[in-house]
Amino acid sequence: MLKPIASIMAAAVILSPVAFAEAQTPITVEIEYDKDLVALDSGAPVVMASIESQAKKACTSYVPVFGGYYTDRSCVDDIVSAAISKINEQQASEGRKTADKFAQQAVMILADAEQR
Repeated sequence: MLKPIASIMAAAVILSPVAFAEAQTPITVEIEYDKDLVALDSGAPVVMASIESQAKKACTSYVPVFGGYYTDRSCVDDIVSAAISKINEQQASEGRKTADKFAQQAVMILADAEQR
């Protein structure tokens, strides 16, 4: 049986380290996830970890001055927030169940955004 794998687009702005460049590079990320796992309490943490991993990969760039890689944490947070919100909306619009753990994450993100 094929599992429904879906993808969503999440956007963020990568901020280069201020000491090295004041450039902002907008990015768009396609996040893939398993719709069935989002519905399971045991699967929701797996989906959230996958979203974070994909966001980190998209928000990491090589910085020659460091001689290594730099991950923009605010970029990761923005992508994770956008992805979780969009997944919740998509699950609801399709009439699919969303695990409580996943839905709670969306509520926490919304509460955090309202405090800013």
